[in-house]
Amino acid sequence: MDLSNLSTEIDLETTLDRLCGDSALLLEILDLFLDEFATEQPNLLGRVQLGDYAGLASKAHYFKGVAQNLGLLKFLPEVQLLEQAAKQNDSTSCVQALNSLHEIACRILAIRKNMQAA
Repeated sequence: MDLSNLSTEIDLETTLDRLCGDSALLLEILDLFLDEFATEQPNLLGRVQLGDYAGLASKAHYFKGVAQNLGLLKFLPEVQLLEQAAKQNDSTSCVQALNSLHEIACRILAIRKNMQAA
């Protein structure tokens, strides 16, 4: 299975090493992650609007751990920014980070759809 299209978004070598080279498992976990993030994103934005920065920081921390395990090269720094902004009660930076995370997730999803169509 050719995962090279994902190489701009994922540290494939490290991540596949963690998964004993199981590329199908990587794609399955990645798809689950993308679905979960898409489902959770409106709730994350809602937490900013409600001023629930502790809850937002907790969710950002969770997604940070998943992003680290999946080797998500561009998602990880943005989710780290989100966690930090939430800890500082910085709504503007939280919204900016959430917008960036949404764009990154959409880009990864588009790559995945192209892989499935091929």
